[in-house]
Amino acid sequence: MRRPGKLGWALESAEDDNLTRRQETIIRHVRDKGFASIESMAESLGVSAQTIRREIIRLSERNLLHRYRGGAGLPAGRDTLAYSNRRIRNAEEKRLLAEALAREIPNGASLFLDIGTTVEAVAAALTDHTGLRVITVHIMVAAFLCEHTDFEIILAGGLVRNRDRAVTGEETAEFLRRFRVNFGIFSAGSIDAEGQVMDYDYRDVQVSRIAMEISRQCFLAVDSNKFGADAMVRIAGLSEIDAVFSNAAPPPAIAEQIARHGARLVLPGDASGPQAAAQARARA
Repeated sequence: MRRPGKLGWALESAEDDNLTRRQETIIRHVRDKGFASIESMAESLGVSAQTIRREIIRLSERNLLHRYRGGAGLPAGRDTLAYSNRRIRNAEEKRLLAEALAREIPNGASLFLDIGTTVEAVAAALTDHTGLRVITVHIMVAAFLCEHTDFEIILAGGLVRNRDRAVTGEETAEFLRRFRVNFGIFSAGSIDAEGQVMDYDYRDVQVSRIAMEISRQCFLAVDSNKFGADAMVRIAGLSEIDAVFSNAAPPPAIAEQIARHGARLVLPGDASGPQAAAQARARA
């Protein structure tokens, strides 16, 4: 059996762990997304949902996958490697949308920063700001901002999830209720054609919902791969989002939903916001 490499867990041939080609494909599908639904894997492989369900059971018995209702994720340990892979995937796209979002945040603002690699990119884009007051449930974001800024940082308490250093649970949600912030910056697994903001892990929804309630404006940061992606847990509707930031325009059906619900769509070439105005004055 091969050991995980530095940048992730990869099974390179069907001989690894005596896997069939189908099982290998299922594991890759789950590894790439962190979670995959039975329906999406059945459609991708051209087999029945029952066939995928049986394969997931076999793989979970060997601790190669973790079974969830309606799908599968990676088991403890291997999911940390998957998160590291997501950090470097589409890194340039995340940087561009993060810079567009950062231009909308004025100096001295208070904000909530969600979990996820896209939010990590937003944190990096905010380092030129001054006087920000940040609440986060993401240990990686808190550590990064402590090292690179003098912002006031509050890290919520609760259960720490190993794979992505996220703080979650009922205690975390209750902690957040004490606050009110100017901006909430969120990531998601998908925006679908019905105007729903979706994610892969139901355990994060409670914290995200409370964080949206305490945010005067809610900004959603998603790279273009998230448009129409296969996520199954509803976080919110687009009517609850003030602006969607991405690296590229969404498909027409999703763009129509964004406009219909009154959210702004902001792309990297859009120069707006207080930071953009300040930069323009400095160049004048």
